[in-house]
Amino acid sequence: MQISTLCILGGGTSGFITASVFAKYREQLGLKFDIKLIQSTDIGSIGVGESTIFNINELFLYLGLKDSDWMRDCNATYKTSIRFENFYKQGRYFYYPFGPKTDVTANQWFTLKELYPEVFTPEVAALYFNPKSIMNEENKLCDKDDYLRDYSAYHFDSSLLGKYLKEYSEKKGVEVIEDTFLEANLNDDGSIESIICENNTYSADLFIDCTGFKSLLLGKVMKEEYISFGDTLINNKALTAKIPYTDKDKQLKNYTNCVALDNGWVWEIPLWEHMSIGYVHTNKFASEDEVKQELFDRYGEIDYTTVNYKTGRYNRGWVKNVMGIGLSYGFIEPLESTGIATTLDSIFRALEILSKRDMYYTQVDRDLYNHALENKIDIYKNFLEMHYFLSSREDSEYWKFVTQNIDYNSKEHKDLLNTLIIDRNLSHIIYDSNGNPCFAGVLFVAAGMNYSCYSKPFTLITQSKKSFDPLLSMFEEQIKELKKLTKPFLSSYKYLKKNIYGKKGFW
Repeated sequence: MQISTLCILGGGTSGFITASVFAKYREQLGLKFDIKLIQSTDIGSIGVGESTIFNINELFLYLGLKDSDWMRDCNATYKTSIRFENFYKQGRYFYYPFGPKTDVTANQWFTLKELYPEVFTPEVAALYFNPKSIMNEENKLCDKDDYLRDYSAYHFDSSLLGKYLKEYSEKKGVEVIEDTFLEANLNDDGSIESIICENNTYSADLFIDCTGFKSLLLGKVMKEEYISFGDTLINNKALTAKIPYTDKDKQLKNYTNCVALDNGWVWEIPLWEHMSIGYVHTNKFASEDEVKQELFDRYGEIDYTTVNYKTGRYNRGWVKNVMGIGLSYGFIEPLESTGIATTLDSIFRALEILSKRDMYYTQVDRDLYNHALENKIDIYKNFLEMHYFLSSREDSEYWKFVTQNIDYNSKEHKDLLNTLIIDRNLSHIIYDSNGNPCFAGVLFVAAGMNYSCYSKPFTLITQSKKSFDPLLSMFEEQIKELKKLTKPFLSSYKYLKKNIYGKKGFW
């Protein structure tokens, strides 16, 4: 089918990212197809602050946006890492930094941590694998050697980014219509001929569903099968709030802080004007009042909003002439900032496939899209589950349950599980069962949870401290030198104030 009209139902972050990307593509190739976005007034953005991972850079690169173009308008800050506090054990933490990884051998870490457990702790694992993560420890930013380009994602207010991209897409000819969806007219083959809204009826060749968890087209009209992740990812709601800074220079970090509590975990996202927090949890082991009190114990009695969500995905993301993007297709949970990541994966996969034949598609394109989306979101799901099943916490009913009572050993985990029992004699980076380099996050989480991928008894028998003493001295000296190197750099707050929120723009 040749697409002459593309209709996006639903605004918000996913809707306007989709509109912006396809408007840019249309302009880039000089194609002629209409783009309509119908923004339903009773479907709004659920986010109070968004934390992203590295693939967000693909969006701004493709749209041709510099940091100085959009950050000030979106309450944005830089994010160079994710910090996990109390996930391994109470009072312990580890980092998962962004950017290129140094050429170190995985087996050296898992040997060193057994020989020198007082030095090679989870807290310094990121420094071992990626020395530039010292910038997270010291909360510093700089533009030296393209540091921000190579190591940074962003925090931003999702509603403000949606507003910014609305204006961006409208300037590029997207027709934005305020209307409310009622029902759909179907063709004989089950595809959508048009959608009926309160004020008008809209026809299109391809409909993109960006209606969030309501999934008005993919879920309700197409009646696609929904696959729940709730058996292993049991959190299903968040208490979200905005809290003011009391010491902005210290509190505005260059990372998202994730803090494990008794019934889930809290995100702490440092936006420019305030902190965005959200207690992600389940009421399986505690009442909502008890969960609320946990939140108040940490932050004081604050005004909050309750956001309910479900974990899972639809069996297919593209059915007939309906494509689901963002929450309307699937959602894992907020941990590791995969919400925007999976949305971007969907959008750029759609762009890739639809651009192959200049907005003409057949069934093979649907199949490719569905295969790619299913594979990607399931990989994210399996990775997120690591943050629970590798924990050593058992100080609450919640943590006992997620570490002891959930069966994570599914066939989808075979590569992941193989990396955790890898042969102790293999060197260099961890590999999966097919001989491919292991997803880097596995390495950081395993090390951060103090979980060894090698046999501790054999390590202690076959390796001597004498042969590894030079590595110990080298690492301790390296940390001292790294701290010296960061001294001249500005704190995250001061850097942003000077280069983004001051009079002068950046890049």
